[in-house]
Amino acid sequence: MGNNLYKKILSVSDYDETHIIVYLFGIKMKFLKLELLKKMNKNPFAYYKKNHTDITTIPPATGQIRDIQLANFALLKEFDYVCKQNNLTYWLDFGTLLGAIRHKGFIPWDDDIDLGMLRDDYNKLIDAFNNTSRDSNIYVSFESDKKNNIILKVKHKKCPLLFVDIFPYDLCPVLKEDKQVEITNKMKETDRDQLAGINSFEELSKKIQECRDRLYCVNNPDETGIVYGIDYAHSYKNWFFSKDMAFPLSEMEFENQKFPVFNQYKTYLEKIFGDYMAYPRKFKAGHSMYLTLSDDDKKIIDELKNK
Repeated sequence: MGNNLYKKILSVSDYDETHIIVYLFGIKMKFLKLELLKKMNKNPFAYYKKNHTDITTIPPATGQIRDIQLANFALLKEFDYVCKQNNLTYWLDFGTLLGAIRHKGFIPWDDDIDLGMLRDDYNKLIDAFNNTSRDSNIYVSFESDKKNNIILKVKHKKCPLLFVDIFPYDLCPVLKEDKQVEITNKMKETDRDQLAGINSFEELSKKIQECRDRLYCVNNPDETGIVYGIDYAHSYKNWFFSKDMAFPLSEMEFENQKFPVFNQYKTYLEKIFGDYMAYPRKFKAGHSMYLTLSDDDKKIIDELKNK
């Protein structure tokens, strides 16, 4: 009886290789494992932050995280090739855009890649990759998670820990800010429930259009804004942007290669990150930087990073 009561009050279990899940009085919380916290406390970036080093001057990552960064960069280069072959438009987004602006490459403590695309091109991406990719192991995957987030990812068939996230954007009317926030809240909550259980890209596209028609519609195509796709529940208060913040796209260096970015990238970064030149309040563990890699993973990563 005592043990059963204790389990109802508190329980701890593994979530994945890097995190544990704690249930306390029915409340679910996710924490880094203690051994991982110790490793993170020893990382050099915390030292640079403590000593107020200019964030733009800190060196790139080394070791496993750098290997994974460069392997993911190989996926980005293949993605860029496919898009150019098929006249598809995309841009660096979120942490990848921030890395390009602040570090001319990856944020040293981050290991993934974020991209954005307008819906029309996003919907063509799977077929474009199937028909044009130069590497049969690199493909586009349609994936969803427990939060009903649905997203396209560039992945590698032999090394699933590698990926590039591609986030959809939709055209929308120009709306006043209070209306933008109101619709954002609806997209985050009520309408996202309708995406649960969708398991095909065709079904998703139909459902997204139904949600857009209900929440907003583009009556004048010459006077439009852009908005994050309802497929992915971003945490930001307002998902809407003026179209001229993005287009025409500019270019920015990322890992010694030029890639497209929003033309008003500073305004965009300020909107989503605030002071984007500041160190983060705390360093995160990244996606794969502390995972234990198999010999097969190491082999594929080594091949890709040297491409």
